[in-house]
Amino acid sequence: MTLRFHSFLLSASFLVLLGACGTTGQAPVARPTAEQEQPVEAEVSDSQVYDLQYQLQREPSDRSLQDVIELSRHMTGYQPEVALAVLRSLESIPSGELTTMIDSQIYDPEFTEWLELALQSRSLLINQDSLPAAAQNWADYHWGHAITQADFIELIYTYRSLFPVPARVAVLLPAKGGLSSAARAIRDGILSAYLEHPGDSTIRFYSSGTDSKSVMAAYLQAREDGATQIIGPLRSASAGTLASLDNPGIPILLLNDPAEYQPPDPDQETVINSLTLSQTEEAMAVAESALLNGQNKVIMIVQDSAWGRRIEAAFATRFEQGEGRISDVTHFNASLEEHNDMLTRLLKIDESKQRKTDLQSRLGISLNFEPNRREDFDFIFMAANPEDGRELKPLLRFHDAGDVPVYAMGRIFSGRMEQASDQDLNGIVFPITTWQLQAKGRDAMTLESVRGGAYGNLYALGMDSWRLLPWLPLMQKDRDLWFSGNIGALKMQANGHFERQPSWAQFSGGRPIPYEWPDTH
Repeated sequence: MTLRFHSFLLSASFLVLLGACGTTGQAPVARPTAEQEQPVEAEVSDSQVYDLQYQLQREPSDRSLQDVIELSRHMTGYQPEVALAVLRSLESIPSGELTTMIDSQIYDPEFTEWLELALQSRSLLINQDSLPAAAQNWADYHWGHAITQADFIELIYTYRSLFPVPARVAVLLPAKGGLSSAARAIRDGILSAYLEHPGDSTIRFYSSGTDSKSVMAAYLQAREDGATQIIGPLRSASAGTLASLDNPGIPILLLNDPAEYQPPDPDQETVINSLTLSQTEEAMAVAESALLNGQNKVIMIVQDSAWGRRIEAAFATRFEQGEGRISDVTHFNASLEEHNDMLTRLLKIDESKQRKTDLQSRLGISLNFEPNRREDFDFIFMAANPEDGRELKPLLRFHDAGDVPVYAMGRIFSGRMEQASDQDLNGIVFPITTWQLQAKGRDAMTLESVRGGAYGNLYALGMDSWRLLPWLPLMQKDRDLWFSGNIGALKMQANGHFERQPSWAQFSGGRPIPYEWPDTH
């Protein structure tokens, strides 16, 4: 019995025959547990001699983890079909579990290297990271492995080819009405991404109309035309109409969250996902970031509108869940005079002035001192548009709160470079899309088009909706994967919705610049 076989027996003591892995909808490979451990026979009979060709002919879902281990051990030199078979068979193990398996050190070193390759390859697939640099790093840290630096690059290219863009994509967007301008920006973003990477796909646009009847008509027409993937619709009510379908028959990537959205049936062959620029999620991201930064007391300055109340509720819920304390909340309208009076009351400057007046009255003398603001808060959260922000931030400085951190919604930035006006916003930290943060690197003409300004983020949303399509099956299986998109880092949740982590910016010199939270973040 060889040393290699002894190593196999040591690994096998932690493993059993596990469930299937592979494509979406198939049962994943199960990981070993203590209850699953089984005794291993000391000898291998002739009937158990490993048949490499037989294993290669099997579907990834038919291989147990032990099969995968043996498959990896039978690759002599670089054999692309064997390497791909190993990677495809490990796809259903989420990245977080792969990391745990690697750190556990219960597998022999050779198979651990394959686990590391599976983990690294996924990020290279969906994020298009620097392949030459990754290949060099692989060669440096896995000297002697069957896969060399050159083989690594070839393998990733081959692996990536197994995730094509859907053949016939239907896009459902409103052609008329109040959302038509937003829809055009999304359409342009989709077309831009399509022209960059069309693959072997075709794309066709359908008007989703303004009601459930019209969106259903568009959906049925797309099905009849042979669509294999749907993007849209944009209206929340229309998204709800398609989300309520028991079996849509076509994978759908919604561009808005329906009011009622239930997780898809795991046995359903198709899946409904949603990708949005959710304002409530953005507010929760601000709350969470402040808490992680050790700031747990806040006063809130909120626009007196339906949007402002919605943002207030989302921020407050997440902040209080994290044991933060809301010291005060105030709502404002559009008048500068009202802004000043509102901040005077919020910061309790009026109470300080009244104490001065009362004391002068009692003493009968004139006192010379500056009124003091309240101190029971760590930061200010502002839900305001750029115009209001340009008035409120200088007033905070005037009322001796200029040194207090101010965090705002992404709406505080107009999406246009207005350096002279935005000087008044200096110091404010806010979430921003990657697209907007990189805007200064694009030419002025681009920024003045629909790709910039108020619709720039929607253009970026359109690009991401197209670029995500090949990776939906992989991200469905591996919920730990992050996609580096134009609107932020995206991860698929259990209900099919994409969680979005925005980039962060701070106004400096009237321009948004990248912001890094302190190390405590």
